[in-house]
Amino acid sequence: MNKDILIISPIPSHPQFQGNSARIYRLNQMFQLLGYRVHFVYFGMEGLQDSQRFEMERAWDTFHFIKPEGPAAEPSYGDYFDIDDWYDEKVSEMIESLCSRYRFDICLVNYVWFSKVLEVVPETTYKIIDTHDVFGDRHLVAAEAGLDPVWFYTTKTLEALALERADLVLAIQSEEAKYFKSITGKSVSTIGYVVPRMFLATDEREKSEKINIGYIGSGNPFNVTSILSLHDLVSQSPNLLENFEFTIAGTICNALESKIPNFNMLGLVDELDDFYRSIDVVVNPMIGGTGLKIKSLEALSYGKPLLATKDAMVGIDTSSDFQNFESVEQLVDALRAFDRAAKDELTVDSVNVFDTYNAQQIATFKKLFGNFQ
Repeated sequence: MNKDILIISPIPSHPQFQGNSARIYRLNQMFQLLGYRVHFVYFGMEGLQDSQRFEMERAWDTFHFIKPEGPAAEPSYGDYFDIDDWYDEKVSEMIESLCSRYRFDICLVNYVWFSKVLEVVPETTYKIIDTHDVFGDRHLVAAEAGLDPVWFYTTKTLEALALERADLVLAIQSEEAKYFKSITGKSVSTIGYVVPRMFLATDEREKSEKINIGYIGSGNPFNVTSILSLHDLVSQSPNLLENFEFTIAGTICNALESKIPNFNMLGLVDELDDFYRSIDVVVNPMIGGTGLKIKSLEALSYGKPLLATKDAMVGIDTSSDFQNFESVEQLVDALRAFDRAAKDELTVDSVNVFDTYNAQQIATFKKLFGNFQ
């Protein structure tokens, strides 16, 4: 017998141009693959185009849209947000109406700061918060990295209070699971970002050509700072620019503008396949940040060798020295000895990392929800 899951999100599942939408889309799909009927409610913080509505109506069993009134609220406490500052009571009204029409086995809400909706869900429905990230003291983490806080940030105390609304808390990676377990007595499990193999068949280019190192991402401050650091260090070494070319894609290009003259900037790409097919190696020089670096897993899913800092691999087990750099400086130093033989070896390592990671996440998901009653 089919089961019904109500999934509520302030972020759309389509298109998947950013990590949070990709996460929502994949998790929804996984529930469908286990036989759940997915009822998706989108509170339109990022607007809604006709094409998005069409794609979400086609993807999910039912789709419901709630239009916000005005922009998101400013922080109630000045230095940080109250946990419910971005919540809209219209969401509660919609969910109460849906719960009167359907008997939902599970209700999953995306983000701890949208968890107030769980207060109107019937006691008979199993309640889940998919956290995506840690928001308690997030502004302090940004300050330590020399960045201004962006998006939502609150205190650990308020985050802990919101977690009490759930029966199960989902962390996106193991380090964050430890944090959530330290602030709540609720059950905590880790479900990372599961994506199928999308390995590409590519023609071997001439061995004399430069190795093309690529990066694709959004323009959030951590990404911008990381790529600027990579560019500055590479630019100090003319030999590296003779042996490698660097290609940057995604909305990060808008934030970088003319700040990285030695790197090629593609901007927004129409097809991810075309981007990954055009490059030899992917780099993720992430400095700091929180959450799971979905761009690392995306690169691995395409069968590409991945060069990464330790921060870019949090929650992703790897034994490769090329995916465990303490700093961008170390990563750039390693490029001096990086050649096609090293690339081929890293390709094998990256495929093994991806397959092991995926198997672990799928096994956990099936254990939690495969025989859910």
